[in-house]
Amino acid sequence: MKDYSDHIGIIGGGIAGLTLGCALLKEGIPATIFEKMPEDTSHGAAISLSPNALRLLDRLGIYYDLRNQSFIHSAALIQGTQKQICEFQTPEVLTTRRQTLMSLLYSKYINLGGEVHHDHALENFDAVKCEATFTSQNKYIFKHLAACDGIRSLIRDTFFALNQSPKYSGYSAWRGIGKSDVQRIHFALGPGSHIVSYPVNKKGDVSFVAVKKEDFQFKESWREEGSVKDLLDDFSIYDSKIFPALEDSMPLYKWGIYIRPPLKSMIAKNITLLGDAAHPMVPFLGQGACMAIEDTYSFAMACKAKIANLRDAQEAYDFVRNKRTKKIQRLSMMQGKIYHLKNPLLVSARNTVMKYTNIPGNDLKKIHEYDAHYEMQI
Repeated sequence: MKDYSDHIGIIGGGIAGLTLGCALLKEGIPATIFEKMPEDTSHGAAISLSPNALRLLDRLGIYYDLRNQSFIHSAALIQGTQKQICEFQTPEVLTTRRQTLMSLLYSKYINLGGEVHHDHALENFDAVKCEATFTSQNKYIFKHLAACDGIRSLIRDTFFALNQSPKYSGYSAWRGIGKSDVQRIHFALGPGSHIVSYPVNKKGDVSFVAVKKEDFQFKESWREEGSVKDLLDDFSIYDSKIFPALEDSMPLYKWGIYIRPPLKSMIAKNITLLGDAAHPMVPFLGQGACMAIEDTYSFAMACKAKIANLRDAQEAYDFVRNKRTKKIQRLSMMQGKIYHLKNPLLVSARNTVMKYTNIPGNDLKKIHEYDAHYEMQI
């Protein structure tokens, strides 16, 4: 069996795992990825990436290829259920299919000499020996373990948050990709719900996410399919033209949005948590993937600076990232409350602020200006 005792073992081959693999290998730090799925299944998902993530992808050498296959925005439109509220300028935001980003990260990682071991679901981890056992009964000893295995992280459950299951946020969401001539990010706000749509390429493919506040704890799954009729019934207060053209045969997915309380620390002996394994959040600021990219780039920089003592690298990473991610978690939850206001007076006040000030754009600018490369100069 191959010796990985000088490697950082990465659990999870999603955006966080692949970005970390690229960042580590680029710095000459051995790393390998273990992924439980036989192959990636994105199920129609699309993502938005703001400058705080894009500048890091540029440093990893995939930004221009990603840009050519995606859509770039510098403005957004906000409306109510029927009428427009305002338009505002935004920092450059890139929207794309999740699979597009994953494919570019995967190619970069393989070209850097990386390996992905598919069908490797983690069974347990001995933190003292730094030894991982997989359901295949394969065992590997690593120099360090990086957990990028998502909101239901086995590592988090075992070493960081015993008896603390993911908690339903109170929101459920629909998503899909249809055809439209929309050329910018478009928000529609209503009482207890909102819809955001955006092009993901220059071919007329437009992704939408429609979020509803509801008590029913819809299960947390990216694969639960729904029908166009059910979607339109759930959002009947909106003009149906808000959605891109949807065919009955087109896959639509509905899922419950789950969260976990912030952790005091994202590190333990021989273990570092990154991305959703560390800080899952509601998606209302479009920062979930961005935080994963920031985390992984930051940890790679810390490892480069402190490779002789990875505990020091962990502490530098935790000090910088814990504060940043807790803030974004909090702001994302607050944004959902702002979007879903029901009181007519509060709705009117919100719409007035949006229409006559540039507060929405300025708030985003503060988030997007963050540069993990600069922040991790240690």
